[in-house]
Amino acid sequence: MSDESEIRKENMISQIMNSPQPLPRRVPDYMRKKGGIWYWTGAMVMFAFFYEVITGLVLLFFYQPSNPFGSSEALVYNVPFGSIMLSTHLYGAYVMIALVYIHLLRNYFVGAYKKPREMQWITGVLLLVLTLGAAFFGYTMDGDVLAKAATSIGSTIAAGTPYIGNAVNAIFFGNGTALSLYSRLLGWHIVMVLLIGVLFAVHFFMAEYNTIMPRGKDVNYRAPAVDTDKPEYKPWYPHNLAFMMELFFIVVAAIVLIPSVFALWPSIPVVFSPFPASPTVIANTPPWFLLFVYKELDFNFASTLLNPFWDTVLFVGAPLLYLLIIPYLDRSSSLMLSDRWIFVALGVTGVVYLVGLSTWAFVYGVLQPTMIVPNYQVAIFFFVPAVLIFLFTYLVRNSIHLNKLKLKRPEVLFTIVGLMGFFSVVSGILIYESYVLHDAYALPGMAAMLTITAILAVISVAIILGIFNPGYSGDTVLATPKTRIIAASMFGALSLFIAIEVSFIKPDSPTNNAYYGIGLAMILLAVAGIIRIYRGESLGE
Repeated sequence: MSDESEIRKENMISQIMNSPQPLPRRVPDYMRKKGGIWYWTGAMVMFAFFYEVITGLVLLFFYQPSNPFGSSEALVYNVPFGSIMLSTHLYGAYVMIALVYIHLLRNYFVGAYKKPREMQWITGVLLLVLTLGAAFFGYTMDGDVLAKAATSIGSTIAAGTPYIGNAVNAIFFGNGTALSLYSRLLGWHIVMVLLIGVLFAVHFFMAEYNTIMPRGKDVNYRAPAVDTDKPEYKPWYPHNLAFMMELFFIVVAAIVLIPSVFALWPSIPVVFSPFPASPTVIANTPPWFLLFVYKELDFNFASTLLNPFWDTVLFVGAPLLYLLIIPYLDRSSSLMLSDRWIFVALGVTGVVYLVGLSTWAFVYGVLQPTMIVPNYQVAIFFFVPAVLIFLFTYLVRNSIHLNKLKLKRPEVLFTIVGLMGFFSVVSGILIYESYVLHDAYALPGMAAMLTITAILAVISVAIILGIFNPGYSGDTVLATPKTRIIAASMFGALSLFIAIEVSFIKPDSPTNNAYYGIGLAMILLAVAGIIRIYRGESLGE
């Protein structure tokens, strides 16, 4: 057995070394056209990660574990451009987390976990775990009330580990002193970032070795789906490079723009504030990306029968285990969504649970942090959406197999159904709050959620009946070369004007830095627009 294993390894190494395909590989044109952005979600994660590493190294020079909140406040108010650096580092992590989720879900629904990408998928799931871990430890480093609340919850979960709870708690959260706590948080944050870098390199190598996941129709919707280099593929330089640079400027612009706008919003919820929260603020919540864990700790049966550790294992560990083993559960060679309807339904249900629990925690858990959720509400939340989604997915699958329903993009329908399930759950919660608890503030939200649910239901029925069939409508092409030149000139003039304007802004306050950040984001978007015009004019894309 060991000899066979060695032969396989030798063949794999020989194939890598002697492969005629270039690294990085050339890719088909459809990846750079309308809708092709879904193939580049991993690259966008990489851009966000690089931004985090660069800004994190700068912030490391100013951080003091002995005075975490004070050093963060000093950075915001006393260091030129310090508030931009700190707030964009925070929101860079948020953008990276969102992109990791999008990347993972996209690959889940297209079946990119199937042969030959099983290990590539597993490393992607581990990257999600490490990203959330690094974000948690980074979020808690500034020592504000939100950090202390999140640290308290994390410490409670760690201390609940059977037999070795105290040791695990000490390893991650120190020996009880503030210095040991924030030294541990900084250390674990750096360790997890380094692990992300190493695992990302492995993941990227696997992605290049296994090739891109080609369009389903190009491989007859069968696995293994492998792309082979074709003569008509364009060179990596300048075609892929230009497209990636366009995406890079868009991602960085979003990272800079969002917290800069939020910095000017005086009443922004504290959980989304781009700056450390004042010690006088009352808050008892973890970061938004872990709100679903916080909500699960409020379930009555979980709080009475399970300790926080086992509660986390049940509600977080079980879904992660499912994601890790799905390549070995779904062994069929079909990539058709209708043939994988059970796994599609499980994926949609999981998204509904994730978003629903997070929203539930934010709307009511944050406002009423001691509210215990009765068991019947927990049962309704988990049972009703799952039954509806599985039933609906099964009916759609049967309609497709009987040729009663032909969809150009079935993932659109499943996405709409998932959103409909989420909004219906939120509607149910708000109905309960409105009519049982007589909460007048819930009425407008209930009306809005019911309206959105009804609209999504109408769209779903229209798709099923064939009245509306979403699909690609072709690529958007700028009219003439003259139009492109005029547009590029306008982008350039706009960038120059904004650069001159922001140069007069003194970076001496968070407000001024916010204006500076908005201007910088506009310049980055203008540069992305110029690259897009260059691609259309010079590269024919």
